Amino acid sequence: MIAIETQGLHKRFRGVNAVDGVDLSVPEGAIFGFLGPNGAGKTTTIRLLLGLLRPNRGRIALFGESLKNRRTKALKSVGVAFETPAHYEHLTGRENLDITRRLLKLDKSEIDRVLETVELKYVENRLVRKYSLGMRHRLGLARALLGRPKLLIFDEPTNGLDPVGIREMREFIKTLPERTGATVFVSSHHLAEIEQMASHVAVIHLGKIVFQGGMSELRGLHAPRLELACSDATAAASFLSGAGKPAETKGGRLVLELASADGAEREAAEINRDLVGAGFDIHHLAIAPWTLEELFLQLVGAKPTIRSDAA
Repeated sequence: MIAIETQGLHKRFRGVNAVDGVDLSVPEGAIFGFLGPNGAGKTTTIRLLLGLLRPNRGRIALFGESLKNRRTKALKSVGVAFETPAHYEHLTGRENLDITRRLLKLDKSEIDRVLETVELKYVENRLVRKYSLGMRHRLGLARALLGRPKLLIFDEPTNGLDPVGIREMREFIKTLPERTGATVFVSSHHLAEIEQMASHVAVIHLGKIVFQGGMSELRGLHAPRLELACSDATAAASFLSGAGKPAETKGGRLVLELASADGAEREAAEINRDLVGAGFDIHHLAIAPWTLEELFLQLVGAKPTIRSDAA
């Protein structure tokens, strides 16, 4: 089952394509990272997915239900938490949730369930104006969880949090598919956070999808690199270049791209053996995969091309 599917999604503002032919395919049960620099089209896409904006062209389906033709049924399965959660400051956490609970016509037990899920039961009767920022974010997540939605959409869920709060939010989001059975769609420009939590990712740039697929496929776009330090980096670089393995020097270490991910360890061992045989003393050797940040910067600097194997 596909949780989110868009086909040829377009949205223009004042003659500018904010979303330009976006095709998304988000598999059910995934933690799907939606990445892009500021102004890339992330927030506009989310507003389209939630029916807050209407596309100029294109189709949106949530769990197979057309957002255009069956909007109420499609959105009934969605819970949302935005970057800056809005709460009634003069009410308690429980009272805030009770307002949403009554609008959704849910049983009162739902409040206890979501408070326990986000670990806010101990402050349920404290006024929200006395909550820390991290507590406010978690209260926003609790509201999104009311009614057991099948799809959770989070827009920049870690913005403004301190390092401890970011780690707690990340670890909490990672547990959601298993704990709730929901698919999680996370929009963010914090690449390191997405790298640690997402199973799938899409990168949007200038309104276009420049990559879509599993995290393993993204990392497979480039073979890993070999980093090594030895007794004479300049001479070693010359030796390797002469052997058809061009290397560059960075911070006193040699860096060279390996031929493939599958044979990386074997190739690294061969390079190490050749250098030792040529009289170089090796005191550091490590296979270094490309980081999500490096891959992201390459993608947004390249001509957009659509990939789609997010299943």
